[in-house]
Amino acid sequence: MTHYQLWVFLHVASVIVWVGVGTTLVLATLYAQRAADQTLETVSGFAGWLGPRVFAPSSLAAFGFGIVAVRSGHWGSPLWVRLGVGAYAVSFLLNVAVRLPLLRRARPGGTAAAGAARLLRSLALVELTVLYLTVADMVAKPTGADSGALAVGGAILAVAVVAATALATIGRHPEPA
Repeated sequence: MTHYQLWVFLHVASVIVWVGVGTTLVLATLYAQRAADQTLETVSGFAGWLGPRVFAPSSLAAFGFGIVAVRSGHWGSPLWVRLGVGAYAVSFLLNVAVRLPLLRRARPGGTAAAGAARLLRSLALVELTVLYLTVADMVAKPTGADSGALAVGGAILAVAVVAATALATIGRHPEPA
């Protein structure tokens, strides 16, 4: 096994864990929201534990090993690499700037737990769409000439954002004045 192959393997293994944990958290959140007990609190606790211990390290490893693999393979900076870096940035920012504060609000005794849960579900939909589009990007390795594939990916992301926005607003009750 060459160094390049090792870096690619470690990158792919990290991505598998990252996307797997992301998928698990989305499915657990959806399950919890359908249950009538305290499952949502359990999922919030699970996500709070899993996020910094598995999700974040695997995403950092995927990013790091990906950069090392690109440099080792002398890929330069093609569009598919830039899209992957952009997707990582979106995931990182969503988690640090949005998910962590929402998880704090969703804790038992936290303020606006129901609203936080609704936003977490919507955020998960967008982030999971970004992660799976990134996997498609890494497999297809589009160039600027692949405008059809890029348009489809953009349309899928746009639909996910619109659906997430709709899900976040469904069931919201205006605050009494």
